[in-house]
Amino acid sequence: MGRERRTGWAGLAGLGGTPEVNRDGPDPLYMQIADVVAGLISGGSLGSGEAVPSEAELRRRYRIAAVTARRVHRELRERGLVFTVAGEGTFVGRQDDTLPASHLTPRYQVIAQDLAARIRAGEIAPGRRISSQVALRKRYGVGLGTVRHAMSMLREAGWVSARGAKGTFAAATDQWPDPEVWHKMIAVTFGAGVVEDAPGDGPPDVRAGMTQRAVPR
Repeated sequence: MGRERRTGWAGLAGLGGTPEVNRDGPDPLYMQIADVVAGLISGGSLGSGEAVPSEAELRRRYRIAAVTARRVHRELRERGLVFTVAGEGTFVGRQDDTLPASHLTPRYQVIAQDLAARIRAGEIAPGRRISSQVALRKRYGVGLGTVRHAMSMLREAGWVSARGAKGTFAAATDQWPDPEVWHKMIAVTFGAGVVEDAPGDGPPDVRAGMTQRAVPR
């Protein structure tokens, strides 16, 4: 879609620097920061479709942990003020009012893309155990069904491998999917009609009909 990230804190008139929060106050930091961003939205400083400060920017500006920055965006989404597009950012407004249905991203795919990006960047090194499904459910604020769909997609692509009761581990670099194959997997899932958190069936076979990776197992 190529959305332009022209906002953030930069260019917002009248802020006079990063808005302050009370680290010793009764309200959690993530809630205070979410209130700041919500105020920018309600005051018109951040308009519909404009990017809100990224998690990385929130971490840098407020010197907070990644989990706190993530909770800021989650809080704003729960208030119905913003939506997140995988690989692009978080934007003001409602996703279904701003994007065509073909561009709606299932939550399991957002999780799979996030974990794949962390593996590719070395944050999760090859051979390292991936967090448990319960831990991932808590981290992303989704149901176990959504987490299972995400892990299935990663296994199908070759980003991770399951080792029975030991858990799921990041795959070696020679097992990773070709970037074009991975991007095609992501594209195919748009409009797939997956019902999130539904028991039973797994995600669709998004690699059906694709050229398989010529990588020895």
